[in-house]
Order: sequence, then structure tokens, then C-alpha cells
Amino acid sequence: MSRFLLSSLAVLIVLCGPVQAQSDPDPGVLVLAPDRGFLGNEKTRDVVKDFREHTSNVGLAFATYEETKSNLDEALSQIDTEDGVVVLPLFLSAHHALYQTAQQAMPAIDAGVTWADPLGTSYLSEEILFDRVAALSEQPKEEALVVVAYGATDSTGADSIRADLQASAQRAAEKYGLAGNGQVVVQYTRSAPQKASRAAMGKATKTVKAAAAEHERVLVVPYNLGMEYTSMMSSWSWMKRPLGSIDAVVANGEGVVPHPNVERWLRRTTTAHRPLSPDEVGVIAVPHGSEYNWNETMREGIAPLTDDYTIAEAFSMVDPPVIERAVRQLEADGMKAAVMVRIFSMESSFREKSHYVLGLQNDFGMSIMGERFPERIRTHLQMTTLGGLEASTQFAKGLLDRAQTISTTPSEETIILLAHGTGSDDENAHWMENLRTIADTMRAHGGDAFRDIKVHTWREDWPEKRKETIPEIQQMVKEASETGTALVIPARTTSQGRASQYLEGLDYRYGKGFAPHPQFEAWMREQIETGIDRLQAAPQSETSDVASAQR
Repeated sequence: MSRFLLSSLAVLIVLCGPVQAQSDPDPGVLVLAPDRGFLGNEKTRDVVKDFREHTSNVGLAFATYEETKSNLDEALSQIDTEDGVVVLPLFLSAHHALYQTAQQAMPAIDAGVTWADPLGTSYLSEEILFDRVAALSEQPKEEALVVVAYGATDSTGADSIRADLQASAQRAAEKYGLAGNGQVVVQYTRSAPQKASRAAMGKATKTVKAAAAEHERVLVVPYNLGMEYTSMMSSWSWMKRPLGSIDAVVANGEGVVPHPNVERWLRRTTTAHRPLSPDEVGVIAVPHGSEYNWNETMREGIAPLTDDYTIAEAFSMVDPPVIERAVRQLEADGMKAAVMVRIFSMESSFREKSHYVLGLQNDFGMSIMGERFPERIRTHLQMTTLGGLEASTQFAKGLLDRAQTISTTPSEETIILLAHGTGSDDENAHWMENLRTIADTMRAHGGDAFRDIKVHTWREDWPEKRKETIPEIQQMVKEASETGTALVIPARTTSQGRASQYLEGLDYRYGKGFAPHPQFEAWMREQIETGIDRLQAAPQSETSDVASAQR
């Protein structure tokens, strides 16, 4: 019967041909840019030329005030649109008049048109603004910031553009410690009524004068893609004229383009909208890190994964220079995306900082090291981050194996799981709950053979908390050793911690932390594969206040 089925299948293959695996749609890419005049458009072409060296099937269309429809048709005719089109809007705001014009003029494509979020919603764009402010600022406590936007034809559009960029201007002022809050003024387009345009210019000048009356220096930064026919005939040169008489004004006119972040944004956004192969995704492994032997022990745990993944190590508390080193390594290896795995006991550990440093969110509170604006990594790699052992089954099984390794008579032995702990009572309570769950999982997988399993946290970095926990843990060990044996198991990512110091003179056997261990490898694989799945899923918009405001 089996042979008959195989023969029948062979006949079907011959008659029908091999079954073709359906591949994910691979859409064409259309860079949509505002018409900026000769010099401005040449700068745009330079960016797209560099972008094309890394990306295939790319078109470029300029939105103009007269011929947008024909420009779109021409650009689309030069790329393959069988799988649809992704539009990458080289605009800082979706409320720019030409952006609105292009959306209305976009031809229908059988396979569909997807609009990515504009450049201005990306942290990479905001970092350009940061660079421009940094280049001008010399006496931050005496300086105010006025950001010059562009693209409105009326007051409604101007208000919307201003709202889109206000958060970035505010963050720039905060980052560099400027005395005044960042303000945004908006220039009108050349198609706007002359009276309205002049009124807008007057309003912008008035804003700068008001700032100059209160501060010794006013940093005026063009954060736009305005007209630039030549260096002398441009939106910026027209803006400078009424500001020339204001002594406090400090400006150099350097706008958004050229800047390497624009190409990075084009590449990163394209990756988010095109099929991504697992072998194009690198891994950034981020454990805490310590002295040589601690690091080598963790490296030993990570090593088996390097056969299947391109891994860059970044041992740190998400320190930007260390993370950037790993990112540049993955870029050099030809990766298009990366999964950052945070190898910490708690999922919340350095989560917010990771999101900020990787450009996945724009707001950041304060790190445990007192950082307000840690440096963000500027990269074309599409990013995601996850991690935290929490109460995972793999962690529990690994710790059970550690106990079994040093066990001789389980019925007479008490396992004592000891974790690092934290200063916050609420967070420490969460940690304790994790330990209790881990203990239950251990019992369910053979740990019930032991006399008991107890748990506690050292809270070792907080002396006042530690004064309470150390005597309690010491008492646990004493009680276990009086009638049996205490097995002290560090519930840590690796190594042993400070038990030998805190439990000096007591009788116990000392186990090891999680890595290296087959269960650690299994946990890492699960994190990496989850991250790859996330990156391969539907396009993920960057999480930022600006992006949310424009949706």
C-alpha cells in the first residue's frame, strides 16, 4: 500500500510539476521627495544613489506643485511593482503640502501601495536635529532654540507641522541644557498666498526677537527640506534676511540633507517592509558583564549558538559605546537587522534604556547611572530587543540540574535559591514571586525528591536592605544544615555571586549559576527566534511620540 501511494505521488509530480513554494511579497521601493529646486534635488539624488548601492528595485519621485501625478507615473514605470510598492516619504511631516499632494496623486497599483511613516517620525531624523544644535551651542545656560520648519500653505497646515516637530525641538533643548524651551516656526511654501507667506515670516521673526530679548544667544536651526535652488536662493537665505539685524542669532544654515542618517533611515525602513531572511538577522548578546572569568563563563554559554547565528557580544548595562561596537560588527557582517537579547534575571532590567538606545522610543526618563539622554545608536539595522529570565521553565530546569549535580542524598538536602534582588520593595517582591514559581517548576520536574526548596534575595547592592536579608539567609542555611545539608544555588545568569562572603563559616554546598548550560542555550534560542519572528512580521513603526502624533 505504501509503495502504491509513493508511485501515485511520483505520477502526480510528473504530471503537475513540482509544487512551487510561495515567497513573501518583495515590493518595489519608491522614495518620495519634495521638489527643492536644482541644488536641493541634487542632494536628494545623491542620497538615493548611495541607497541604491545597498537596495534593489528603487525609484525616486519628486512631488511638485504642478506635475506630481506625471512624476509618480514616470518613477513607478521604472521599477517592478508586481509585488506592490512601499513609499518612503522623505518628509519631516505628513502635513507638508507636497506630501498631501502626492498622497492624492498616487496611482493605484494592483498589488497595493504601502506608505511608510515619514522621515521626521524616526529617531534618526531627530538625531540630525541634535547634531545641528550641538554644532551651534556654546553657552547652553544662556541660549534659546528656535527650529525652522517648512511646508505649509495656510495656518492650519503650519499648526500641524509645528505640532509634529515640537517634541523633537523640546528634547533637543533638554538634551543640551538650553535655557529656553525649543520653539518651532514654520515657513510657507512658494505656492502659498504671498500675504500668508509674509505673515508667517513675520511671525517667525517675532518669535526669534522675543527669544533674543530673554537670552544672550538664540540658536536658529533649519530643520526642514525646503527650497534650495542655489546656495543663495533658498528657503534658508530668505529666512536669514529678516534675522540679520538680531545680534543674538546664531545659525549656520546646515539642514537635514546631507547627513548619513537619511540613508540609514531609507535602508532601515526598507528592511521593515521587505522579506527578511533569518540569516540577515544578527544577535547582540547583552549580559551584565564583570571581570575576566565571569565574562569567559558567560561566553562559554553563548558559544554553542554561534554555529547558527551571527552574534556580537556587548557585555554591559546597555552602555551605548559597547552596544555600538556590536552594532558596527553586525553591519560589517552584512546584517540587515538585529535582535538584542538582554541576558538579565528581570525582563524590566535596562528595557527602557535599550529601547531608547536602539531608537525604538524617543522619550527616556533616567538611568540608574543618572543618564538623561544616553547616546542612541545610529544604524540602518532594523532592531528589536527582548530578554529577562524571569521564571522561565528553562531557568528552573537549569537550576534544578545545578542542585542535582552537587546532591548526594536529596531527601536530606534543602535547596536554597538565592537571587541578586533589587532596592525597590515592589520589584523585589516580583523577584521573590519569580523564585517561588521557579521552585514550583523544579518540584514538578524532580525537585520534589529534595527535602525542601527555599528562596530569598540578597538585595546586595543596597546596604540598608542587605542588613535585613543576610541574617535571614544565614538562618535558612543554619536550619538546613542542622538536620541535613544546605545546597546554595545562585539564581543568577552565571557565576556564583557573593554567598561565600556572606555565608562565611557556615556549612553548605555551593552550586553555580545558569550559564553555561543546555537549558541556557535553549532559552537563548527561544529569545532569538522570537526576535526574528518579530522582525519578520508586519512592518513595525518606531515607537515615538512624534510617530504617534502623525498617525
